[in-house]
Amino acid sequence: MSDDSVLFEPDLWCPLPDVERRARLADALERELQGEPGFTGAHVRVGPVERPYDLTAVVETDVGELRTELWSHARAVIFCDPSVHPANRRQLAPGLALREAVARLKSRLNAHFSLESRGLTVTLTPEPGVERTWTAERSRFRGRTAVTREDVVANAGDVDLRDLLAHFYTGPSLRLAAEDGSAFLLPAGTEPDAGPLVSLCQACRHWSEGPAAVCPACGGPVDTVVALRPARR
Repeated sequence: MSDDSVLFEPDLWCPLPDVERRARLADALERELQGEPGFTGAHVRVGPVERPYDLTAVVETDVGELRTELWSHARAVIFCDPSVHPANRRQLAPGLALREAVARLKSRLNAHFSLESRGLTVTLTPEPGVERTWTAERSRFRGRTAVTREDVVANAGDVDLRDLLAHFYTGPSLRLAAEDGSAFLLPAGTEPDAGPLVSLCQACRHWSEGPAAVCPACGGPVDTVVALRPARR
């Protein structure tokens, strides 16, 4: 159905069965993204058993799937709680959450990249007034690839810089498109898995599992560090 008023009114939304709620959201998601580069379809995925209303918007593209959070279980419970004033409930409407999810997905559906002599560069706009540039440079001399990120803020007074720093992470999946229209999916990156604590001897370079006061091999001073496992391929 094309009537989206149900996504904003608790009295219309709450009597619906869960299957129809997800169908309404999926239909609205498809209409909002219809015609976007690479878009082929969309659906809504439910959360775990203990939080079934933690909904995820899943967009199918020509190169893979993009996902983003859609609506939380906590908001869903409050939205259908008759003891809460209707005006307060409308502020948590699934229709509002859908608009935010659509905005995030549109910015990720057609992220442009360019190939230069130094490597590959991707430019994004995570929010108005902020330009984010990722650069992957391959060093033949060192035999490795370095990835750097630069945020350029047009007006720092309009942006929460703490929020930018808090989101200094590998990021969600992106559909990257070149000028000629060719595209590929950059999958969501994850932080390397943290491993056990190990102690490294500064003198003899011996290592041992767990924190140690001194090196068990030579009695020298040690550094205790967290071992990082490389990201899974």
